[in-house]
Amino acid sequence: MVNESLQDKIKNEVVVLASSLKDIVDKFNKLQHPIVESHEKVPQATQQLDKISDQTEAATQKMLDTIEAITEREQDVLEGLKGIVDSDINDTIKSEVNKLTEKVEANVNDAYSIMDALQFQDITSQQMDHAASLLEDIEEKLNNIIVVMDGGQEAKEPTKKKVRAYDPHADVYDKKTNQDEIDSLFKQ
Repeated sequence: MVNESLQDKIKNEVVVLASSLKDIVDKFNKLQHPIVESHEKVPQATQQLDKISDQTEAATQKMLDTIEAITEREQDVLEGLKGIVDSDINDTIKSEVNKLTEKVEANVNDAYSIMDALQFQDITSQQMDHAASLLEDIEEKLNNIIVVMDGGQEAKEPTKKKVRAYDPHADVYDKKTNQDEIDSLFKQ
């Protein structure tokens, strides 16, 4: 009778242990699907970040080129206005030309300010490259988890990492030098 009681206890413990193991395996299998799904979506997120970065870079470059062309034309206008002021003209015309010169100089300074503000794209690109690099690291770690879960079989060919150069601490709000300060260096 003692043996039967002991056998019943052992049997009950084995049943409880088997049930616990079945629950663990079920939970493990449920966990595997989201990990595999996440592993598949990380490269998509990385590619989307790269696409956004490329498109903003192209648009920003077009704006910078246009602004540069405007500032070059404004410089030509300034030279022409200064030539008029230096010539033998009456004071009324000279006064009007000086007013126009001030407006053109203000336009040039505003254009340089816009060019400076567009530097955000470089910083944003660096931040997106950093985020993409982190996603690539996560993808690699998810792949390692999948390999372990599949019993050591490679899940798939690892994605080639893009070579990225970035400053993870890049900040658009860092101290900036304004165009007047730069111009004053050249006048000295």
